[in-house]
Amino acid sequence: MAIRLFQSQTSMFCEKARIVFAIKKVPYHIVDVRRDDRKSLIEYTGQRKVPSMDYNGECIIDSTVISARLEKDYPQNSIYPEGAVNKGLCLALEDWSDEVLIHANHAMRRADTSEAHKKAEEEWDAHFNTLDQMYSGKKFIFERMTIADIAVFSQLHYLYTTVKYEIPKKYGNVIAFIENMRQTL
Repeated sequence: MAIRLFQSQTSMFCEKARIVFAIKKVPYHIVDVRRDDRKSLIEYTGQRKVPSMDYNGECIIDSTVISARLEKDYPQNSIYPEGAVNKGLCLALEDWSDEVLIHANHAMRRADTSEAHKKAEEEWDAHFNTLDQMYSGKKFIFERMTIADIAVFSQLHYLYTTVKYEIPKKYGNVIAFIENMRQTL
């Protein structure tokens, strides 16, 4: 039975899952939920959230859960760093990206007044500052690309491709990280 990924091309969480599939070289079939107004997704999963995966008949929902399952069953090209402490930190950073940066993305995308745009930029400025420090002198947060880097990249990629917001040049480490991820992927 084939693996199916129910997804939307512009979803940062779907991008995160697609990157993990690619890193692990796991074949899968994409089901674009926008083509049928999510009917196939709802029919299979009973809900509207993407990404969702038909994993040989087992329904798995959420990019973090999908990534963890692929790691368990396909341990080659691990998405986690070595050691329990580093893995815990990596998972915390993945969660921060998924739960905090997404809100900054939504605030920027929905900013329909100059005041709202300014507030969203201020929020992103704080996050860019944190990320710039995290990537200072480093290609990745840990010794190699991990799920933390993938999660951060997916949020930043959404910011500049879908929201159309350019990362300020003063955050050179963030810009270098994005370029490194593009070249690596």
